[in-house]
Amino acid sequence: MTPTTSAKTIRYVGYAFIAFAIVWGLAPYQAINWPSRALLDLLNWPFGDSAPAFTQSEMWLSSIGAGLTFAISIMLIGIVAPAAQNRDMKTVHVTIWAFIIWYLVDSIGSVASGVPSNALFNLILLMAILTPLLLLKKEGK
Repeated sequence: MTPTTSAKTIRYVGYAFIAFAIVWGLAPYQAINWPSRALLDLLNWPFGDSAPAFTQSEMWLSSIGAGLTFAISIMLIGIVAPAAQNRDMKTVHVTIWAFIIWYLVDSIGSVASGVPSNALFNLILLMAILTPLLLLKKEGK
């Protein structure tokens, strides 16, 4: 994958993460959190069996998770995409390892807490970000 294509793909993934973070970040606002409830219900199969309202802990943890996801999105767009464009392989390698660690911690915790379907969704997100980075790495050799 060319550096330009890799950078463009990473930016698209970053913008998709921002959209995800915005929807997830609606969780604490009960009057408008139906998109967040639908998203979290979708991530916790089977769809349609979620509680009608979030608990305080779910709202709080959703705020934390959405904020971190938004911050990661900005780093993908502002740091990782330009690094891929410039073939800054140190930044690419750190990003690869950071996302692998995120995947392991998040997915193992999801399975342990009884939500194994989230590990599948995590895998989709992991592949979306690692593919342009790994293909760039391979081409650079």
